[in-house]
Amino acid sequence: MLINPLMVTEDDEVYEKNYETDTDKVIGEIITYLIANYSEYLSDININKRIVENLVREKVYKEYSNMNTESTIDAILNRLFGYHVLQKFIDDKEITDIRVTKYDNVFIKRSGIWQKTTTRFSNETDYINFVRYCVLKNGGKISNETPIVTCSDRKNNLRIEAGIEPVNVNAPSLVIRIHRPNGISCIDDLSSDRIEMINNEIKEFLQKAMISGCNIVISGKGGSGKTTLMRNLINIIPEDLSITSCEETAELYSSHPNIIQREIINNREKEKNITLADLTAHALVMSNDCIVVGELKGEEAMVFFDAVSTGHRGYATVHSDSSKSTLDRLVTLMKRDIKAQMYTDKYLRKLLSNSLDIIIYMNNFKVQEITEVLYDKETDDIIYNSLFEFKIDKIEKGKSKGKFKKVGKPVGRIKEKFEVYKKEIERILNNGNAC
Repeated sequence: MLINPLMVTEDDEVYEKNYETDTDKVIGEIITYLIANYSEYLSDININKRIVENLVREKVYKEYSNMNTESTIDAILNRLFGYHVLQKFIDDKEITDIRVTKYDNVFIKRSGIWQKTTTRFSNETDYINFVRYCVLKNGGKISNETPIVTCSDRKNNLRIEAGIEPVNVNAPSLVIRIHRPNGISCIDDLSSDRIEMINNEIKEFLQKAMISGCNIVISGKGGSGKTTLMRNLINIIPEDLSITSCEETAELYSSHPNIIQREIINNREKEKNITLADLTAHALVMSNDCIVVGELKGEEAMVFFDAVSTGHRGYATVHSDSSKSTLDRLVTLMKRDIKAQMYTDKYLRKLLSNSLDIIIYMNNFKVQEITEVLYDKETDDIIYNSLFEFKIDKIEKGKSKGKFKKVGKPVGRIKEKFEVYKKEIERILNNGNAC
């Protein structure tokens, strides 16, 4: 039997409170009615838009004819096709994140700083229904059996994480990451005075690295700018090279013309799910020159570096707290693949050092370190050659202030690749095609 992922069950703690206006009350009642009876249409609302509109009109004219019917219908449709009280934040190009911890606790992140807003939902019921519907209309399923869900709204470039009981203790939660790929459309923007993620010297180095096929991992904590940098690096790759990106939730939204972008399926029966490891493995048979993994989290790390070690260009992000701790983190992830558990840590570190050229560590939307990865045959271990650093002088309004500094020169594969691709680098950079 199919379970309606939005149906309120006896285990759900739902509070009935007065709505602020009669219109809000009617909207809440009709949306609750649609959720309870027509969730199959709401789960793909863009395709079923006309059907939903007709259902809303029929309900309003039949039971709420005493209201201003057309304005009520418009308000309901705006709620269904938009994001309710949060829509204004999604439309604000300076806002990157929305975090709701309770129906009357809404936070936004603007310019890297969290701010509490005065925005609120009408009541707990209104908010709970919104969280459930927000997941449903983006292809997810949230219920007491599946109380934590991550999904994406590809049309609006949103990553949505929602949680309800029994995992959430006090109230449902909703965290929305807003990606704005058109806001930073070129690596030149990253070195601008407005953003200052990198300086011009680092920009030129990264352009050369992408053109010459250096394999790169970008590390750092969540929200440090990894995806923004990765998106712009991918766009530098020459168009005659084929790319496939694999992500848990769609976030890269690359504008590269020769890229196939894929996202896992994780809300079906277990045997029908498509994992990040599945996507990464399948990318090997797609005549790809470059493989991108949005974020390495588990067994896909072994598949990814297996591919890189056999000649594919590879780009990925991962969570770590420094350049030097990144390889240890990658070894841990690679061993989540059962087949990789037969290998020693030393062997996997050797595989990494012979496959990976560059680690970029990010912090607070800055490139904090760029490190060349080398393998020392004499010691049979890894050498980290630091190339660039960002020295923080102070934190001002949540932003790191300081100076970028070149601290070393490439001496291994990076130097060799730069030399091999020297003419290609000069051609592309001189023609201004490495944006």
